[in-house]
Amino acid sequence: MTPTLFLGVDGGGTRCRARLETADGRVLGRGLSGPASMRFGFEAARDSILAATRQALAEAGLPEDALKNTYAGIGLAGTGQLGAREALKAWQHPFAAAWFEGDGYLAWLGAFGGGDGGIVVCGTGSIGITYKGHTIRVGGYGFPVSDEGSGAHIGLNAIRYALRTLDGRTPPTEFSKEVLARFSADPAVVIRWSETATPTDYAAFAALVIKHAAAGEPAATNLLRDAAVHIAGLVEAVLARGAPRVALVGGLVEFLRPYLPAATAARITEPQADAMAGGILLAKSKFESTSHPAP
Repeated sequence: MTPTLFLGVDGGGTRCRARLETADGRVLGRGLSGPASMRFGFEAARDSILAATRQALAEAGLPEDALKNTYAGIGLAGTGQLGAREALKAWQHPFAAAWFEGDGYLAWLGAFGGGDGGIVVCGTGSIGITYKGHTIRVGGYGFPVSDEGSGAHIGLNAIRYALRTLDGRTPPTEFSKEVLARFSADPAVVIRWSETATPTDYAAFAALVIKHAAAGEPAATNLLRDAAVHIAGLVEAVLARGAPRVALVGGLVEFLRPYLPAATAARITEPQADAMAGGILLAKSKFESTSHPAP
């Protein structure tokens, strides 16, 4: 008989990660797939969750039938979209049970093991979260109206900068040329692309910013410095909302940390664990609270 297993899923705007563990915390397998944001629709998020889960099963050497004994805590970007939670609730998933939350909430759970604290997510999007009996959020209302300091925000500013060099408002650089090369240096192509581009598409340009900032390119460095100022603002706002400590989480943390104002950097705490750990913690707590004996 397959033992009781727990799965933590971190579904963001760029990638979906999954980790499968035994009840005593032994890691059996990990998986990685594409974006799992509900902004791309339920079907796309579902497919990414299942792809990452199947990779974790394969690494563990387990058949898909093992999901019948697997309890999943799943965090997804975009759960605030209209109809998103209803679609997830209606999903006839293959797990023994599954609980769905925003990806930021699971990152918070993992960062402090459910204890007091706040987080600021620096990924495709950005948001500040703390929890005082209910979730308190700062920002994170979605790109382009919000998500300042995020990968999407950095990418948008990179494209804006490159366009300014194209029409002579600022001198061109190797950085701007590489950005424009993605669009054949044609503003009309940029405009057409922008009509359907997603936050993930914009966030892809953050990699170019990071590359050129590492090479000492001033314009790219300034974009990261600007993003770090926005992230610092989220940190200070979360602290002002009563969080006793704040951790930074997400794929951009290591690249933005050097540019944070010193006063804010001194107030940041390292997270204890990641969002997948938060998902497993959620699954275990729900499992135990629904009258199951502790495995």
